[in-house]
Amino acid sequence: MKKGKKVLLLAASALLLVSLSVGLTVAYFTDSDEVKNVFTVGNVDISIDEEGAEENDDGSYGQTYEDIVPGEVYPKAPTVTVEEGSLESYVRMMVTVKFENALDDTYLGDKLDGIFKGVDNEKWILNAKTVADDMTSVVYEYRYASTVAAPDAAVVLEPIFTDVQFDGEIWGNELKNLDNMQINVEGHAIQAFGFADADAAWAAFTK
Repeated sequence: MKKGKKVLLLAASALLLVSLSVGLTVAYFTDSDEVKNVFTVGNVDISIDEEGAEENDDGSYGQTYEDIVPGEVYPKAPTVTVEEGSLESYVRMMVTVKFENALDDTYLGDKLDGIFKGVDNEKWILNAKTVADDMTSVVYEYRYASTVAAPDAAVVLEPIFTDVQFDGEIWGNELKNLDNMQINVEGHAIQAFGFADADAAWAAFTK
């Protein structure tokens, strides 16, 4: 009798081990999931416009002012629009004044600087003025005072200036040298993210 009981116990133990083994197998619940990282390319987009501007023969846009008179006011209000969807950006406008003939230092100084009227100096900050070595052009770099973002709607910035007015005391060769003068305005924008400040951003800018 004792011997039979021992066999039954071993058999029970075996059944227990089998049950435990099955239980451990079904206890390993498994699942899988996936994280998909989607990277989209950011966008910086601007346009520049001016009321009255028309397409020129070379595909550019602008206006022709004929028979200019010293002291007369000529409306000219170049405006930059940061288009919808643009990232936070630094914005600047480059104003280039070109002459057919070299001008002397007198006109390239205060007289030329003063022709731009209605400049909002709190919004557009004159950062640099560069005179060409041959004295036939001057480039003004105006930077917008703050960064601009347009995630949901386009942002129209204030005009860089509203009018052009030539000094009323221009005589002789000075006036003659203004013939066929050009004022070209170009808008630039570059993302703000990744740069310590505007100087660093514009140092990296390429068209």
